[in-house]
Amino acid sequence: MTMPFAPDPTESAFACFDAGDLSGAEDAFRAILAMEPGQADALHGMACLARVRGQSGMAIALVGRALQKPAVSSDRKARMHMTLGLALSEQGHLEAARAALHVSALLQPADPRAHAALAEVCVGLGRRGQAREALQNAAALLADESNVRTRIGELFLDDGLVELAVGEFRWVVRHRPRDGAALANLGAALFAGNAFDEAHGVLVRACELGAGTAETLNSLGLVEMARGELAAAAETLRRALELRPLDARIANNLGTILMEIGREDDAATLFRTIMGRETGEEAERARFNRATILLGQGQFAEGWQDFESRRTILGLVSENPQWNGSAGEDPVAIVGEQGLGDEVQFLRFLQQAARLRLLRLRFRTAELAGLMPGLDQDRILPPEGPVAAEISLLSLPNVLGLGEMPSAEPYLAVRETPEADRVGVCWSGNPSYRFDRRRSVPVGCLEILRQVSGARFVALQPGDAPDWMERVSLKTPLDLAREVGLCALVISVDTLVAHMAGALGRPLWLLNREGGDWRWKDVDWYRDVHQFRPPAGADVSKGWTVVLQEVAVALTLRGQEPEGS
Repeated sequence: MTMPFAPDPTESAFACFDAGDLSGAEDAFRAILAMEPGQADALHGMACLARVRGQSGMAIALVGRALQKPAVSSDRKARMHMTLGLALSEQGHLEAARAALHVSALLQPADPRAHAALAEVCVGLGRRGQAREALQNAAALLADESNVRTRIGELFLDDGLVELAVGEFRWVVRHRPRDGAALANLGAALFAGNAFDEAHGVLVRACELGAGTAETLNSLGLVEMARGELAAAAETLRRALELRPLDARIANNLGTILMEIGREDDAATLFRTIMGRETGEEAERARFNRATILLGQGQFAEGWQDFESRRTILGLVSENPQWNGSAGEDPVAIVGEQGLGDEVQFLRFLQQAARLRLLRLRFRTAELAGLMPGLDQDRILPPEGPVAAEISLLSLPNVLGLGEMPSAEPYLAVRETPEADRVGVCWSGNPSYRFDRRRSVPVGCLEILRQVSGARFVALQPGDAPDWMERVSLKTPLDLAREVGLCALVISVDTLVAHMAGALGRPLWLLNREGGDWRWKDVDWYRDVHQFRPPAGADVSKGWTVVLQEVAVALTLRGQEPEGS
């Protein structure tokens, strides 16, 4: 008669553990240790229990004792090293954890768990490439690799490798087409890659499949904002914030869209709430957003102070001490940041800075300082050389203590004389700007200008241009200044060209997106600016079509005015 096989008590104990019966597992492991003190697998089991209960230090000690026991097979050692690595990671000993998990993967290379755990420790150590490699090893060992491919996609997205992230998330969606979370991940990656139309459809589908989480709605709201659907974006982000009321990131996004649709008081209240509740990056972002409201309203004293929060958001680091605006004999370096249009807008503040210090100009449009009649050129030193401190152009108003509205008078001058029929046109900005779709005008919308008689249109941007526009050399900021100086009128979207026209005192017709930047709100930075805006809520392309029709009519009427009127 064959006797029934008696189950291994260690296996039974681990079965209880895997089933979530922690009390039963503990009783079983203790019974084994009572009969055989120091039994390696029971010690390992007690270590696993300690980890689950948040006692990672005890887990490390127990599994360390288990590994010292003789005659432990390679597969059991592999599991013990995995437990050790996870416990060390929980204690913050990441390098030791990496070593333990690496041993686990070497001893049992067919176990995907070791590779996946190793990947997370590598992420903590900043070894992103090694983390992705470990995850790929794990994926190759799994029948369903969707979760691991999702994690790989997340790492790619965090590292700015958007196309690779999209590829991983697409793979997951192909294998899980009705998985709302998978679609939400793909939609977020498509948004990061500026594929707004596809991202919109994917995120809407994710919500339909039950993944309408705060995170998904946040992504959808940003996509709607990029597509110019501002009212829809405000409603979507409001719903996201309802689901996660204390999420400062979502609140900041909602505040931004409220600014765009003209609800600045509501936006400011939201930003103040974030500033009062949060610390760190989101608090600084709220402070910066509120600064743009203050500056747009002309509240400069407080606005310039809060505008400095951008330095934290951008992670700006200086090699030299920051200049505090004090007078002295030692020179100060003036540096640039962000866009060329920002530099041109803030050039005006060099005049006051130069009265206090000798300056070394270290920014991309520095050569334009030679076109400033109000700047004492003897106060400008060669860019290279020792300095006592440095300051960003955009920080000058704050350190100089400027609380009054800046003069709208021109501060650049060129020798070129405007030609009466010459109209400069700039219809697009930097395409890498996330919301450029709303800012830039589709080139087809310009065709109506061709019908305006008596005007010579000049393309004031590099690259392709309609064949009925003149093209000019625009290799340097000085080239652009000279070409703008020849124009009787400049028609431009919100970009470098618009600020150049204003700085030179040329009439500017600004093609401004709905909402628009703080620089074009209630404060006149330049003296001769007329704004054309799309109708509120209009589709981007249709809105710009309406704008260009208005511009064409205004140009025709302008051409009919008596000369000198």
